[in-house]
Amino acid sequence: MGGKLFNLPRMPRAQYLVLEADVRRFLDTKIPGRYRIPRYYGDKPDFGDMDVIVARVSNWGELKNDILQHFSIIDYKTVGHVFSTSLMGLQTDFFMVPEEDLETTYTFMSFNDLGNFIGRICRRFDLKYGERGLEYVYRRADGNYVENMSVSRDFQTTCQFLGLDYSAFEKGFGSLSDVFDWVIASPYFSVAPYVDEQTSNLQKRIGDRTTVARFVEYLRVKNVDKRPEFRDRKDYLEDIARFFPKARLLERIESAKQAEARSIINSEKFNGKRVMRLLPGLEGERLGILIRHFKASFANFDDWVANTDEREIDARLLSFAEAEGFGPRAN
Repeated sequence: MGGKLFNLPRMPRAQYLVLEADVRRFLDTKIPGRYRIPRYYGDKPDFGDMDVIVARVSNWGELKNDILQHFSIIDYKTVGHVFSTSLMGLQTDFFMVPEEDLETTYTFMSFNDLGNFIGRICRRFDLKYGERGLEYVYRRADGNYVENMSVSRDFQTTCQFLGLDYSAFEKGFGSLSDVFDWVIASPYFSVAPYVDEQTSNLQKRIGDRTTVARFVEYLRVKNVDKRPEFRDRKDYLEDIARFFPKARLLERIESAKQAEARSIINSEKFNGKRVMRLLPGLEGERLGILIRHFKASFANFDDWVANTDEREIDARLLSFAEAEGFGPRAN
């Protein structure tokens, strides 16, 4: 996304539509039903790039070569899961994604930066909206990040939760102003992240993304000053769990907490320092190798440690170290 990799000019709408139709015809013969091109608002006058989302295919290398040959592409670059090309004068980025993420990525990437605007609303609830749909950002009590837990891949339900008009999204937007008004209409939208919080991440996005800069300017010109009062982020967890019962969020969080507690206990019963005390002089690379090999000797090491007395753990370790030749380094 962005279209600045090859320093190409923006492409007028009429020319873009012809090119997009050519790309669709080609992909329909190669991977029918396994790609998406994000939607755009109705009066968009020109395009800086074209994004093509492709469900992961086994013959991706072959497909890339077919794309290069069919469109006579000379300039291209691959970074991670993105295959960027200069296709007929327009930067065209092919995003390889897991098949289960095809629709959610398509929805997230449609209508310029709309997905990012929705994502900022979601942060108020410790939620993340992105290529995998709606997720809950689970952190420990000390605030340290643990994982993103899937909440919903259904965008209509996500819209309902955020007070956004899904039918309007489905219909599409006639202009960029319509996109902005749609976001602002959410009862949870706040101007604070755009007007008050001069964070480095947002400022960078404003500099990199023209649409974000235009949104900030739109808020100022329209004198939008929505600042709903929010509770503490953690206070919304039960609301989220009730609205998305299929996610079983509370159960999964409780399971994660139990796993964390067990991990803490296990780390006290078995850790590198304890091994070094049992085997004085063993350190560095040899210490790491012993620990890895010892753990690998169990079908489920964590379960074994959790259900085994510390003295037996020590005895098994010493026996294993002797059998494998991991004695203390000679002086």
